Amino acid sequence: MGVVAGDGDLPLILANKARADGAEVYIAALKGFANQDWHGFETQTFAVEDMAAMCVWFHDVGADAVTFAGSVKRPDFDYFQPDNLAVSAQDALHGAAQQGDDALLRAVISIFEQAGFSVIGLDDIAPDYLVKTGLWGRKSAYGGTEADCLRASEIARTIGAMDIGQGAVVAKGVVLAVEAQEGTAAMLSRCAALPAALRGTQKNRCGVFAKWAKPEQDRRIDLPVIGMATIKAVAEAGLSGLVLEAGGVILLNPEAIYETAERLGLFILGVQAEA
Repeated sequence: MGVVAGDGDLPLILANKARADGAEVYIAALKGFANQDWHGFETQTFAVEDMAAMCVWFHDVGADAVTFAGSVKRPDFDYFQPDNLAVSAQDALHGAAQQGDDALLRAVISIFEQAGFSVIGLDDIAPDYLVKTGLWGRKSAYGGTEADCLRASEIARTIGAMDIGQGAVVAKGVVLAVEAQEGTAAMLSRCAALPAALRGTQKNRCGVFAKWAKPEQDRRIDLPVIGMATIKAVAEAGLSGLVLEAGGVILLNPEAIYETAERLGLFILGVQAEA
């Protein structure tokens, strides 16, 4: 199995899980993004645009499936020149880039599939890292937040359907923030800078952060990820908890996240999307 690795903990988590399950794992580390310690794995470094070279190398080492993990900043497509890709594939990438991140990622998947690889997602490798339906953390903090959870989730799904972002913050019915290209960390930082009367405080918490996968996205790539830094940022913003799509959001180290949420006074609610 090949792993196209960007930034963060997820690529190493998936690689270790796949290897523990008996797979031979090969790492295409993206230059400028992959910052993990890949000692013990056969690894090559590639620029983001070197997709053709990645495919050749994965074929050479015998990989028949590929997964994508880790964050990568969106390239400037005014200067993005993929090496050795067919003109049709280059045109598809540039055209997709004008339609949003979801279309772009579908075009990337198509390049690897056309090269003969099966593209697999986290649910094929480590499904236990996906949010489950239920309530965790400081369960008592959930009381009185039902309306905010519903509204924040509705907004997150709506902006996701428009390929804008995957997260929203609501407190007492008021929309405090929606996520776009700045990402979750910057959005929560903006919330933390708002007046405490809007968002609550660490002693008197109020409001929720919702994170949902985009309704139409290919779930083999770019599922939203919640790590320890996000839990701490939600706490620092004075919010009461998180509402996450069950099966659509990844938790890095779930048990540690639940324990930290409990310690910080936050609830974590997993909700199944309606069919």
